Amino acid sequence: MSQKKALIVDDSTVTRLMIRKIISEKRPNWEILEAESADQAKSILPEHPDIDLFSLDQNMPGSLSGLDLAQSLKTEYPNSKIVLITANIQDAIKNRAKDLGITFIEKPVTADKILPIIEIL
Repeated sequence: MSQKKALIVDDSTVTRLMIRKIISEKRPNWEILEAESADQAKSILPEHPDIDLFSLDQNMPGSLSGLDLAQSLKTEYPNSKIVLITANIQDAIKNRAKDLGITFIEKPVTADKILPIIEIL
C-alpha cells in the first residue's frame, strides 16, 4: 500500500496542528503538508500531484477562498477527498460545497468529525 498524503490549508496554526494531530494519531505513516492560505497551497501543488486528502478552510488571507481552491482541485485531483472545515456556516457556503461534491464540516475541529473521513481513505 502506498503512503497517503494530506494537505491541510488553514490560516489558523492551531487548527492545522489539531487536524495534523488527529490524522497522525490514526495514520502515523501519512505525509502531511500544510499551507496558510489557498494561494500558498496552489504554489506547492505542482510538487505534489499525489495528494489523497485536502482539508480546506473557507476564509483565509489572499485572493482565493477554500471553495475557490476546491473548485480547481476537483479538476486537478479528481480521485482525492476534499473537505471544507470552516466556522462559516452560511447556507450559501454549505450549498456551494454540496454542489462541488465536497464534504462540509463545521468548526471547531474534533476527532469525531475528522476520523470518519480518514477511515474511508
